[in-house]
Amino acid sequence: MLEIPGSTRGKILISNSSVIQDYFHKSIILMVDHDKDGAFGLTLNKPTTQTMESLIKNLPDTEYSNKRIYSGGPVDNMFVTIVHNQKDSIDPGVEIIPGIYMARSFDTMIEILQSKTTNFRVFQGYAGWAAGQLENEFEKLSWVVNDITEDQIFREDESEEIWKDALRSKGGIYKYFVEHTKDPLLN
Repeated sequence: MLEIPGSTRGKILISNSSVIQDYFHKSIILMVDHDKDGAFGLTLNKPTTQTMESLIKNLPDTEYSNKRIYSGGPVDNMFVTIVHNQKDSIDPGVEIIPGIYMARSFDTMIEILQSKTTNFRVFQGYAGWAAGQLENEFEKLSWVVNDITEDQIFREDESEEIWKDALRSKGGIYKYFVEHTKDPLLN
């Protein structure tokens, strides 16, 4: 029997590549919010060619000026967010999971860029679902839900490997197929 989660907030969605062939093909989505009114998340493994300085005007020159921006999703490319682990920030933003925050404030971004100890990633755009839309995608087996770690959130390497590692971390049949087939979800 198919189990549809009531909420995926604070989890990751791992795309079923045998079903999803669009923007979300081999994607991992960090779910920021999910309730009866819809869902909102950020794609963790879609790097862009943009850097911090090319996207954000009036950004002070720091060691992070050339840090790569990630596509958070196909919705609203004017929506820029920073996901970080600086809990003692003046305005850390919304806590996604314990110790991990999403902020949209320019001042928070500047504060984080000046820190030498904060892990962060910047996203342009987001993934969004209207009421019932994500649940419909679960019925079509488009997504696998799993827990997320801080390491997964801030990992910035090859996007398909991140997707495969997310499936491995789910374990069971997902781990078996990612290690033994060309496309682990074509079974």
